[in-house]
Amino acid sequence: MAERQRLSPHDHALIHALALLSRPELRDRSKIGMIVGMIQDVLPRVSRQVERLRPLIVLAEQFASQKQGPLGDFGGLHDRARSIMNDWDGRRLADAWDVVTGKTE
Repeated sequence: MAERQRLSPHDHALIHALALLSRPELRDRSKIGMIVGMIQDVLPRVSRQVERLRPLIVLAEQFASQKQGPLGDFGGLHDRARSIMNDWDGRRLADAWDVVTGKTE
């Protein structure tokens, strides 16, 4: 059964920033610092009480606390982001499918 939740604009900004950092084909290194800066800005106001956001928040904190590497990226943290964001997208798809098929309101 899908867990109904309202996400704040800060939550959405965090999710979309992590999504960008998780996609190697979109990793324009000149924008990575700006995206991580956005994460740093929204982190204090994300919905920490939403259990499902916890892995994303932990990942965002890792990006926010780490320095960019010599190649302008965050090394293996991008691979971790890809895995975590794939899990997030899969859960959100399942939630939507439950609504579409009438399993939840």
